[in-house]
Amino acid sequence: MGTQVATNVTFQKHHVSRDKRGYTLGRHRGFRGCTVWFTGLSGAGKTSISFHLEEWLISRGISAYGLDGDNIRTGLNQDLGFSPKDRKENIRRVAEVAKLFADSGTNALCSFGSPFAAVRMKENG
Repeated sequence: MGTQVATNVTFQKHHVSRDKRGYTLGRHRGFRGCTVWFTGLSGAGKTSISFHLEEWLISRGISAYGLDGDNIRTGLNQDLGFSPKDRKENIRRVAEVAKLFADSGTNALCSFGSPFAAVRMKENG
């Protein structure tokens, strides 16, 4: 986890639990949101697979949203380049967004390139 720069920030605990959010979304056999991370080299098919999975889940009434590296870089992360520092920040921001999606009961399907072998090894556990 990164260093907290702002000192006047206090985490606010929600009054609605993750389970309650999942229930209101119409839990599918008790399922309530998660993050699925598709990683690999550029052009490997991560986005194609995740967008097909998104379509499949939605067709079955399961909330899902695909987060693609290029799409994220045209908005939230448009201020980032491709230096190692910027790549790390890109992934950190996306992970936070995915965490919020999953907490809301939506399945976050994340497609992001990992050009550095060390990063891919870390992601694979």
